[in-house]
Amino acid sequence: AQLLRRGDTGTLKVAASPQFIEGVFAGFLRVYAERYPKVQLKLVESVAWSDTLEMLERGEIHLGQNLLRAVPPADPRFASMPLEAVELLAACPAALMPGKAAIEVADLATYPLLVLDASFLSRRTFDATCRLAGIEANVVFESRTPHTLLAMAERGHGVAIVPSAVRIDRYPLRIVQLLYRSRPVREPLAIFWDRRRPLPRYATAFCSMLAHYVGEVFPISRPSERMRGAAARPTAGRRARTKPR
Repeated sequence: AQLLRRGDTGTLKVAASPQFIEGVFAGFLRVYAERYPKVQLKLVESVAWSDTLEMLERGEIHLGQNLLRAVPPADPRFASMPLEAVELLAACPAALMPGKAAIEVADLATYPLLVLDASFLSRRTFDATCRLAGIEANVVFESRTPHTLLAMAERGHGVAIVPSAVRIDRYPLRIVQLLYRSRPVREPLAIFWDRRRPLPRYATAFCSMLAHYVGEVFPISRPSERMRGAAARPTAGRRARTKPR
C-alpha cells in the first residue's frame, strides 16, 4: 500500500517503433528497472502512428513514441515530452558514394532509392524534402522494415534512406548524412500520453529518464567519417559512464 501511494509500483505500457526499441529501449530498460524495480514494463511494437494513436485513445497504453509532429500542437487530447531529433541518413556500398559524409537531397535524383513506406512519418518528411528540392525520387523498393532496406543496399540494389535511430553499424555500408540547402534533414522525437488519463509518478519519471538517456546515446547511427572520429573521441556522456579501473 505504501508503494502504491508513492507511485513506485504498478504496470507501465509503452508503444514504440521497432528501431527505437532496438536502439534505445534495449539499453534504457535496465536503467529504468534499477530505479523502479517494482514497475512491470510492457512494450508494444508499433510501426504506424495511427496504431499508437488508437491504443492511446482506448487506454491500452500509457505512453507512445513517435515524431513530435505526429500530433499537431493545437490538439488538446495529447501531451508530450520532446526527445532528441532523428536525422535522415543514406546508406549504400562505399563505391556508390566514395568519400562522402553528406549529400544534398537534390543530388539523390540519379540514385535508385530504397525507402520506408508511407506509414512512416520519416518517409513523409523525405518526400516533402524531395518536393522542396524539386526532384522526383527514383524509388525502386519500399519496406516497413529498415533492416530490409539495409540488406538490399548491402547487395547493391540502391541507396537505403533510414532514420539515425536505426543501428547500421552491423552492415558494411557507407553512411551519408542527408542535407537540404546545407542543413541536416531532421525531426525531433517525442513521447506522448493522453491528457484525460493522469500518469502515475513512475510514468512521468519514465519520460524524464528516457529524455536524458536519449540525449546521451543519440544518434544511434551517424555518418561514416564521424563514426571514426567518435570512436577515437568518446562523448562526454560515455566518459561519464566509464568506471576507472
